[in-house]
Amino acid sequence: MKKITIIFILFFTINLFSQKDTIAINKLKEVIVNGKRNVEKKRIATKELKIGVKEQTKNPINLTNLLRYNSPIAFRDYGNGGVSTARFRGTSASNTLVLWNGIPINAVGSGQTDFNALSASISDNILVQSGGNSTEYGSGAIGGTVHLKDEVLFKEHQKFQLFTSYGSYNTSSNFFKSSVGTDKWSIKLASTFNYSDNDYTYIDERYKDSEGNLLANENGKYKNYGVNFVIGYKFSPTNSLSFYSTAYYGNRLFSDGLPNPSAGSERNEDFNQRNLLQWKYAFSSQFKQELNLAYLTQEYRYYGNKDAENYSFGKSKTALLNHSLTYKSSNVLSFNYKTMYENINGENTDINTKTRNSVAFVGSVKYQPTEKLITNLQVRKEINSDFNVPLSLFVGGEYRLINQLNILANFSINYRVPTYNEMYWPVVGNLNLIPESSKQGELGVSFKKKNLNITSTLFYIYINDKILWLPTGGSNLWRPRNVNDVINKGVETFVSYKKKVGEHIIDFSSNYTFTLAENTETKKTLPYAPEHLLNFNINYNYKRFNFFIQSLHQSKVYTNETNLDFYSLEPVHVQNAGVTFNLSTKETKLPIIGFTLNNIFNKVYYFSNLRPMPGTNFNINLNYKF
Repeated sequence: MKKITIIFILFFTINLFSQKDTIAINKLKEVIVNGKRNVEKKRIATKELKIGVKEQTKNPINLTNLLRYNSPIAFRDYGNGGVSTARFRGTSASNTLVLWNGIPINAVGSGQTDFNALSASISDNILVQSGGNSTEYGSGAIGGTVHLKDEVLFKEHQKFQLFTSYGSYNTSSNFFKSSVGTDKWSIKLASTFNYSDNDYTYIDERYKDSEGNLLANENGKYKNYGVNFVIGYKFSPTNSLSFYSTAYYGNRLFSDGLPNPSAGSERNEDFNQRNLLQWKYAFSSQFKQELNLAYLTQEYRYYGNKDAENYSFGKSKTALLNHSLTYKSSNVLSFNYKTMYENINGENTDINTKTRNSVAFVGSVKYQPTEKLITNLQVRKEINSDFNVPLSLFVGGEYRLINQLNILANFSINYRVPTYNEMYWPVVGNLNLIPESSKQGELGVSFKKKNLNITSTLFYIYINDKILWLPTGGSNLWRPRNVNDVINKGVETFVSYKKKVGEHIIDFSSNYTFTLAENTETKKTLPYAPEHLLNFNINYNYKRFNFFIQSLHQSKVYTNETNLDFYSLEPVHVQNAGVTFNLSTKETKLPIIGFTLNNIFNKVYYFSNLRPMPGTNFNINLNYKF
């Protein structure tokens, strides 16, 4: 499989860059990858990966698995159902920003997002965007962003969807979506419920009990609920008001991991609520504005003993105000100005309430001097109550060289402010921390011919004052500090191909990322930054049948800054397969039934030390749209 992977990488990379000398000029549109592989114009000089409902139903258990097999993101998670964090292009989890309808939702304490604690299945669209975007979204958008979006549809419609699944380890994932509307009203109501005993057997033969039996994940049970409500009213073609609200509750146990998983007795509860009021108004064909008011709460309760009543906690409240004004002077030139205010209050058992305020001013210009070239300039200045935040900048451009070949390039300056835990945690908190800052550039090409799409991007990220938790004075005490610079560089490639012959349809898509992530002071590879990451999906459709294969390949990763092989994780090679059958006929609308077999070759693999993932397991599901 390693040889196949290398040949695959070389083939597409050589073919992409061997065409540079024969390129003619034409207009570039942004490449957006979605379930139907459409190409639309979005943010200038960036690539967005759109993951739709079809992909969600193939990986229904959690958002981690969905993105692991359908995006260029590497994940670290503590076993199935455990805490899971994302890493773009070898950067850290706190350099990945997650947004709900444009509002950042990373945890105030850690600056990270647990992807196993998000109800992504009730969102209408999931967008994955690689690269720095601090000018638009602020702190943490250094490696990339993940967007959870809800749809407000002002037209006559009634849409309903019910999905339910059951599988190994008494695992069930369920969601219901409903959306109705007219040209004036739009209402959406969605809910999700997931649970699992999560008591899978560890198939690693190196770990057995005193009687020679394989160990099991004995304290991994979880359940969670999510509700989503959206309502919008259109006063006129140029004036609309929308309200978004979502709530989440999660309750899960934490296994102790190897070599003694039976010792685990921890439990964690999560309570999250988000509310957003959005007003859009166009004064004329040239002037339009958007006003966003948001209020978010996050809380967790951690029980060292799952049966105890005492717990430690952390909670935060965030209020945001965002006003945007756009002026389009002509078809070739437009201006946008934003003012953003954010107020954060956070506390936990060990940290008294801390307040952080910030005001940001963002200006941008889009200019299209010719039909073939479009450019974008964005500048952001943030005033923060705790830090001197560096100026953020984004400069990007797109150029069509020939009808099939496009080029894009961008340069950006991004940042991340220290989190509450890094600054205020008792004994180890460091009040002398300063924000991380990065300078990064991208150069990409996109080739499209009939049903073939190839997009490849070279990237270079130079992060100053990187914050890392490191041991202090040879003791077991770890403390955050700003270290010397780190460099992340590599190439990110997406390929898709679709072929139809009669009633037979073959659809292929793949993401590959090559990354070199290094601490310039120690010359060591950064933890949990795989050099090679490859996933691909193959779908075969015939009449009412669909057969699919998913494959994931990740090279060896180091789990700490020492880069010792003893603490590294072996390469991952995992495949899933599934089949669906549409029961509908021309006369009757019926559900789609599906069956999936995960880890079909029963491979032993890890994404975190001593936290093995499940062996071969199954999932049966029903997907009904009516």
